[in-house]
Amino acid sequence: MFPHDRLFGRIQSVLESEPVAKNPQRLWRRTATMSITAILVLTGTAAALSFLRSPVRDTTKLSCFERVSITSKAAVVPYALDPLFSCRSVMHWPEVPRSPSPAGSLCVLGDGSLAGFPPSRKEHVCEVLGLATFNGHVKNPEVAAFERSAQTIFNQRPCMTLPTARREIIRLIGRFGLTRWRVRTSGSDSLIACATLALEVQSRTVGIIGVKRKS
Repeated sequence: MFPHDRLFGRIQSVLESEPVAKNPQRLWRRTATMSITAILVLTGTAAALSFLRSPVRDTTKLSCFERVSITSKAAVVPYALDPLFSCRSVMHWPEVPRSPSPAGSLCVLGDGSLAGFPPSRKEHVCEVLGLATFNGHVKNPEVAAFERSAQTIFNQRPCMTLPTARREIIRLIGRFGLTRWRVRTSGSDSLIACATLALEVQSRTVGIIGVKRKS
C-alpha cells in the first residue's frame, strides 16, 4: 500500500512517459481510465485501512508477546486500562531506538482479545502480523464492565459455593442489561467446593466450575 501522493506520482509519470497520441479522444479515454483506476485503488486502500482498525471485544485477558510474532512466547495477564504498560512490566521489553512505536503496538487477535507486541523498527506491526490494529475502544462497554465486576467478586470472595456464585452472576447479568447470556455450572457441587469463573465472551457463556478445596 503506497501513500496517496506516491501513487498519484507513479500514475503521472506513466502518463508523461506515454507519447502523445494522434487521436485526442483516445488519449482522453486512457487518462480517464487511469484516473478511475487510481480512484478505485485509493478507495480500496482506505477501506482496507478502516477494516484493519478494530475495537477489542473480549476484555477477559491481555496477551503480551515477547517478540513481534504471534508464535513467540506470551504471557496472559488481566486486561488493564494501560495495556502496554502492563505488558512492559511483565515482559521487560527492551527499548528500540528510532522505533515508530516506542511504547509497543496493540493489536486485536482473532478471538477479539487484545495483544501487546514490543517496540520494533517495523511500521504497521499489526498489519505485518495479519491482525487488526486496536482502535482504542471497547466494542461492548457493558460487557467489559460486567467482566470486571464478575472478576472482582470472585477475587474478593475466593471460595464461594456454586449456588452463591450462580446467583451473583445472574444478578450482574441483570444489572448490566446483558441479553442471551448463559450460566453453566460444572465440576464439584460439594458444599465445601470453591467456585471458579470462566468467561467465554464469544459464546456469551459464563462458566462456574466447582473445585474441591484441599484438606
